[in-house]
Amino acid sequence: MQDSARLVLIRHGESVLGRARRYAGHRDTPLTSEGCDQISRLRSRFRKLRPEILVSSDLKRCRQTASLLAPGVRFVTTDRLRELDFGDWDGLTAASCRRRDPGLFDRWMRDPWSRRPPGGEKLAQLWTRVRAAVTELVRDHADRTLAIITHAGPIRALLASDPAQFWTASVPPGALFTLRWKAPPGRKGR
Repeated sequence: MQDSARLVLIRHGESVLGRARRYAGHRDTPLTSEGCDQISRLRSRFRKLRPEILVSSDLKRCRQTASLLAPGVRFVTTDRLRELDFGDWDGLTAASCRRRDPGLFDRWMRDPWSRRPPGGEKLAQLWTRVRAAVTELVRDHADRTLAIITHAGPIRALLASDPAQFWTASVPPGALFTLRWKAPPGRKGR
């Protein structure tokens, strides 16, 4: 029998680097006051979904989001739900990356699945990392409702049935999605 669980996917609220239109990636940037407001407005909708388990990216913008959504509720954090690692480009704007490394930046923009920012990761690595982490969570907590507080990239990787659909979902700060996740056949646990 195939394990499955209901997922409630939440993108963190607006962050300081996000507001500045900079790649936040693995940078530990906090929410802005608008980001906190976005999440506060989401709280009643979130509670109605009655998640049994909360799992968050370990970065501050997601931990803040989890605390605002479910005050006083314990949640687990993991670095496997982080945004794409932009490496040396973390904290920079796209324009400044292009000025710094024009050829590399243009090649990465054309094919982020097999190319990576300097010191960062390929989109294919994010896809594999996030989907494997969620599959393990679903195997460990089958038939439950799991809230996953994360970033736009990981949410797109979970909403898309294949990599060609990755960019089709709009995932603004404070977005909430629900879906049923079926773990491929395999063993439970790690």
